[in-house]
Parts: sequence; C-alpha cells; structure tokens
Amino acid sequence: MKRFAGLGERLLQAGVAPRQVARLVSELQAHFDDLVAEARASGLSQAESESQAANRLGSEEVLAARIIAQPELRSWARQWPWLAFALLPLLLLVVQFVLSMAASVGVVSFSIRVLGVTALHPGSVRWICEAIQTYALWVAPLIAAGAACLFAARLRAPVFWPLVGSLLVALVGAMTNAGFDWSPTVPRGVLSGGIGFPGKDPAMRLRLTLTLVTILAPFLWFKYLKRTANRTSPPHNT
Repeated sequence: MKRFAGLGERLLQAGVAPRQVARLVSELQAHFDDLVAEARASGLSQAESESQAANRLGSEEVLAARIIAQPELRSWARQWPWLAFALLPLLLLVVQFVLSMAASVGVVSFSIRVLGVTALHPGSVRWICEAIQTYALWVAPLIAAGAACLFAARLRAPVFWPLVGSLLVALVGAMTNAGFDWSPTVPRGVLSGGIGFPGKDPAMRLRLTLTLVTILAPFLWFKYLKRTANRTSPPHNT
C-alpha cells in the first residue's frame, strides 16, 4: 500500500471517509498489481512494468481529482463538522454526567434497601459515590474533549470545530458541580448536581485548565506536525 499512501493521505485531507479511503487504496493497489503482472507476462522488466502500470492508472493528482469529485464518498463528520466535533462531544459530556448521578443514586438506594447500610455505618458507599462524582467532574470532560480531538485527527479535519468543541466541553465541564451528603441528620442521603459559573473557585479553574492542557494542547501540536510534514513531503506520482 506504500505506493498509494500519499494518495490516501490526500483523500483524507479532502474529507473522504477513512473506510472509503482504505477501500479505494486497496482496489488501486490490486489493479496496479494486475497491470504489473500483465506487463511482466509480455516480457517487460519489473521496473518497466511498474512504470507502464503507473502511466495507465494515471497520476496521483488525476486519481485524487476523480475521487474527490464524488461527494458520496465524503465523511458525514466533514460535511457537518459542527455536529461531529462540537455538539456531539458536548452531549457526550452531559450524558456522562447524568449517568454518573444516576449511578450514585442507584448505589445509595441499593445499599440502603438491600444491604441495610445506614448513615452511621456507611461502609464503602461514601467513597464509591465520591469516586463516581470525581469521574463526572474530572474525567468526563477529558473523555468528551478527547473523543472530539481523536475523531478529528483520524479524519484530518480542520482545527476550528474541534477547537470550539473542546473549549465548550472544558468550560461546561468546569461549571458542573456535584455533592453527596449522608449523615445521621440526612439518613436517606442527599445527592446534588448542577451547573454554575466558575467564578473564583480554584477547583473549577483547575478542571478547565486540565482539560485544555491535557487534550487540546496535544491535538494542536499534532495538527502542527502533520501540516509541517505535508508541506515538506515531496509529491508522489503513481
């Protein structure tokens, strides 16, 4: 597949879906091998056969233009980048938060009704709920923003919408809050969760910074390296 690696990268950059790129590159490679075998059977050398096969297939520019001109081959995420890289990651963050809160409620309810745990002897219930809330507040934003950037990197998408999506996820993730109170005065436990402005809360600011530094900074660095590599790589003709 090395002969058509440059073509595959060009197609990804143009927005062609990765599965389509893999299929097309595989088909081109198979066709090229057939042409080489046909030329070899006629008595040409390996080098002459490959040169003839490349001429019959056409240059990389011609092949790329033909494929890119077919809109049905484009990835849905490249057609609607605001949905793929901004809205869906934000929804993923919300879903994780809601499921985390539901899991905490389920743990407390099961412990009280089935295991007979009380506020005087909570056992491991408290730290389980705290672990779930830690996931919702600290880990969920990383997963949502990371999914957006990883998806964008795989599709060679432009930086703008993954950047917007990561910023939204980082900001909303930093604004979420959750708490769990279970004591003899609150025997059934009280679970709270919501959203508020970060203000001067250092924990919220830290969560915002953590998401941006951990996820967005490596993504931007990756895009910079890819752009630099594409500029310095010589064109390859098939």
